[in-house]
Amino acid sequence: MNRITNPVCPIVCIINSTNDLDEKHCGIEAKNWTENFLSHYNLKDNIEEYLKFIKLNTVYDLFNTISNTVNPSDKHIINIDDLYYTSDYVFQAIFKTVAKDIDCTYNNLVENSNKLATQLLGERHVVDGNMIIIKRSIINTSFDYVDVTMEDITSILRNQLIHTAVIIKDNEIMEQSYIYNPLEINFGQSHIDNVRYHEFRFLDFRLFFHVDTKAEQTKINKIATSIYGQNIYGNVLISLADNSDSTPVNLNMTSELIDKIYRIISYHRTNKSEIDKKKYGRHMEIKNKDLADYDPSIHTHFDHNEFPEITLCPNFFQVVKLEYNNIKDKFVENEILFDQVLNNVL
Repeated sequence: MNRITNPVCPIVCIINSTNDLDEKHCGIEAKNWTENFLSHYNLKDNIEEYLKFIKLNTVYDLFNTISNTVNPSDKHIINIDDLYYTSDYVFQAIFKTVAKDIDCTYNNLVENSNKLATQLLGERHVVDGNMIIIKRSIINTSFDYVDVTMEDITSILRNQLIHTAVIIKDNEIMEQSYIYNPLEINFGQSHIDNVRYHEFRFLDFRLFFHVDTKAEQTKINKIATSIYGQNIYGNVLISLADNSDSTPVNLNMTSELIDKIYRIISYHRTNKSEIDKKKYGRHMEIKNKDLADYDPSIHTHFDHNEFPEITLCPNFFQVVKLEYNNIKDKFVENEILFDQVLNNVL
């Protein structure tokens, strides 16, 4: 029997289908969206009765679990979605949705959906029935399965509801949390009416620079200036969003991440070079993608990286990590001044 190559048989998470969570956002009312209330402990308390963690001993167990747990039918479409990612891991969901040719209103779909699973997917899909979550390592090209934990699930939920931005003040970087809008954060601006935000694209993702138009133009903000490519004075608030064209998703900007971006951009600007994105591309030959074609008696050498295919690899965080590792020993800190001042752009 084929064994998944992870030496410790991996644990996956099943999100049981339930309609008990009538409120959106895993039953947490918006009025309770606070950093303390959205702790891992409180989220766990809200959702743990709907989760089941099981161990997979063989590759056949994975397909058997999909068949028995998701329970495909001719009225449904089986979906595989990369629902969450970091520089080291990608979480994938396996679930079913009602086929488009089935006569059913959207409201009925939502009413009878697996609300927690739908929330974990960022409401991109309306999940019908149970959903399976697996975790894959992208540290190397083996793409091993690794254990899904309760903290993984609460982290995915928490990062949908609360986000981190950074304040750069006197060239020190501090993290602050927000829920709806980064301007919930007071970053030492003269007045909220004097704040303007400017979008900066890096690896196709959006960095939003919030600057004070009335800041004293006496001391330059070296880190923010080096990243944006225009002189910036005073404190700066920087948030992050993905590259979605319709509705960009807020992501966590951390002090570690912005420091790496600063060093990467400064290095390439000094050396008049660019990030070679091609070298971070993957080269995978995808086989056995159709569940119906899998026969454990025939496929005796199943390489698990062939199912499911990982879409979010390489991803933004992974490329930043790899590029930083590539240039960190070559980086020399230089202060570069520019002709334009971003604070003057209204």
